[in-house]
Amino acid sequence: MDLMNELLNCLNSINYDIFDEDYLNELLDSRDSAPFDTEWCRVDEEIKALKHTKSYTGGNEEEQGKIREKAFMIIEENIESELSEYVSDDFGLIYDSLVLNYKDEWLNKLITAYKNKKIPAGEI
Repeated sequence: MDLMNELLNCLNSINYDIFDEDYLNELLDSRDSAPFDTEWCRVDEEIKALKHTKSYTGGNEEEQGKIREKAFMIIEENIESELSEYVSDDFGLIYDSLVLNYKDEWLNKLITAYKNKKIPAGEI
């Protein structure tokens, strides 16, 4: 999956020097509130429903797990924070959307944020 490799490379290229405690807390808070959280949960529910109607295999689960782990480790190596889990979840969501051919405007904005070497949060 070329897009996933591109996004992992972009994630690795983010300047993590700006991620002090205040910045991290603000970022996490904006991900945990509307509109970000509302939209993330909506897309996640739609993708979960699709997994039951389309062929999503154990191989897909395994590959998704590997991608999530890579994203998690990139964040952990740069900043030890629960942000690692959030980013890992984002990468799982993106991977699933590609496998299931799920299209969504908000998800496109999430992907674009990563392509622009930014951790998405708040209004994207």
